[in-house]
Amino acid sequence: MTQDELFNRLSARLPQLERAASPIRDYLTLRLKSTDQILPAAKTLKELGYDYLEMISATDWLGPVNPNGYIRNPNPNVFLPEGATPQNVPGATPGVNYRPVFDMLWLFGNIKERTRVFLRLELPRSNPTTSSLYGLFKSADWQEREIYDLMGVRFEGHPNLTKILTPDFLQGHPLRKDYVHVKDRYDE
Repeated sequence: MTQDELFNRLSARLPQLERAASPIRDYLTLRLKSTDQILPAAKTLKELGYDYLEMISATDWLGPVNPNGYIRNPNPNVFLPEGATPQNVPGATPGVNYRPVFDMLWLFGNIKERTRVFLRLELPRSNPTTSSLYGLFKSADWQEREIYDLMGVRFEGHPNLTKILTPDFLQGHPLRKDYVHVKDRYDE
């Protein structure tokens, strides 16, 4: 099945889908307009043979990283006489369309036909929430928990949406661009 044929089949069932303006590599990339579309789109893809959820990811498009969230003191390096070089403070990248959203990304695979489809959805930073795909794909379990822990995106319907990588006492979500580290018992 070609990308056009797949898009026609999907859009016949889900007319709100649209092709993303910037596809990922040479894969069919579809943009969802609202959070209530992810579950029907995932169900439809699964019915069409896309029975493998390969990846879920999120990108914070707020802007350059806040340097206050990271330790910037140079660490001593015994292999360099003057020690390690301090990290540069990141700045804005020219040509990047910064905006206050998270860009969610789901990658579905059809193992039999060796094809993949990406779904994209922009979520507002104020209350990033979308539906969990755990009921359809068990592989969504830890991936959704990781995004919740590191980015703060909530997945409605997830049976165990708890932290998975950071300790319970850590405040905030470390992969957000506005994250500021709060000193804890492990800081000097």
